[in-house]
Amino acid sequence: MTTIKEQIAAMEARWPGFELVDHGPSHVEWRGILAPDKREHLVRVKHRIPMVLENTTLRDAQPRVQVLKPLLERHPDYDEGPIPHAYRNRAEPDLPYLCLFSPSLREWDINDLIANTTIHWAAQWLYFYEGWLVTKKWLGGGRHVTSQDEEKRLEPAPAPI
Repeated sequence: MTTIKEQIAAMEARWPGFELVDHGPSHVEWRGILAPDKREHLVRVKHRIPMVLENTTLRDAQPRVQVLKPLLERHPDYDEGPIPHAYRNRAEPDLPYLCLFSPSLREWDINDLIANTTIHWAAQWLYFYEGWLVTKKWLGGGRHVTSQDEEKRLEPAPAPI
């Protein structure tokens, strides 16, 4: 398992423009700008290593990426709308989690470095999002989030009492 210290070191080396906002032995948060097609997007990346006794899945352990500015536009009339490849965030409805990979296909695991995977995937997601705003079609491929996926959601499982 990749430690938080290793994640921080990799981010500092590969993405020096990302600000380390918060961290501890089992969690980390960065904010930074991604501009895959000229338009700048301020993103937040959060990651938490679950405790051994928690009943968690890979979905609970994966990094969470949100676009803080500008807020993602909602277009229910577009293909795959209102926002394609995004998971609802019940705590902050205006800040959905980006769907960057398929947890069921195990495209990311706790040994991966966020700097080598998640940040690139977020930039790619934003590139296709910008295209979706213009064409009204999602050309980024992938499996679209369904209402069943929403039930599984990306929000962390509650901590055991």
